Amino acid sequence: MTSPDRDQLTAYALGILPPEEEARVRAALEADPELRAGVDADREALAALAEVLPQEPLPDGAEERLMARLARERAATAAPGVSTPPPSPARRPNRTWLPLAALGLAAALALVFVLWPEGDPLRRYANTPGATVQRLEANGGDLGQLVRLPDGRAYVYLARPAEAGRVYQMWQIRGGVPVSLGVFEGQGFLLTGLTPGATVAVSVEPPGGSPQPTTTPILVRQL
Repeated sequence: MTSPDRDQLTAYALGILPPEEEARVRAALEADPELRAGVDADREALAALAEVLPQEPLPDGAEERLMARLARERAATAAPGVSTPPPSPARRPNRTWLPLAALGLAAALALVFVLWPEGDPLRRYANTPGATVQRLEANGGDLGQLVRLPDGRAYVYLARPAEAGRVYQMWQIRGGVPVSLGVFEGQGFLLTGLTPGATVAVSVEPPGGSPQPTTTPILVRQL
């Protein structure tokens, strides 16, 4: 099975592929977890962008004009002499994606390259519109970065991976008691659902994590 190209993956994330092509891309994603994770990252980044775009009512006929424009753009990039069928009417983009899709497929691709550079979550979150990036330090050294997202989430990235046979674990300090939020996926952890002013900490633990910290936290931070 031929792996989908960037154009197809972005169109899939936007929900504008014809049914047959969508089925082929879905099958490829089911067979390739890494590729599927990349598309999930695309959708998350596009959703974050949609949240900060102005919400305006769509004029009558906007969806039809959008689909016709996307069909023209796809045809313009097709090989000479190859006819590109218009997107199926049954697969119009969800209204959540319309502000993004209205940018045109080429512009959406450019956004994905910026927001998901080679699957790097740190750069993807840092490039989210409205995000702020802060340096994390410990004992005078560089520990990593904290990205605050406009929707209240925060992404913690540690500059160095945990030592062999160990993992980083995230905690929320509630009333002086650490409550596990889970272990890191690699060197990053996305914090969600925490109120402003919440205190979090990171410790180094055995694989799978621990019910309570077994080492002194390497990071304690108030959000």
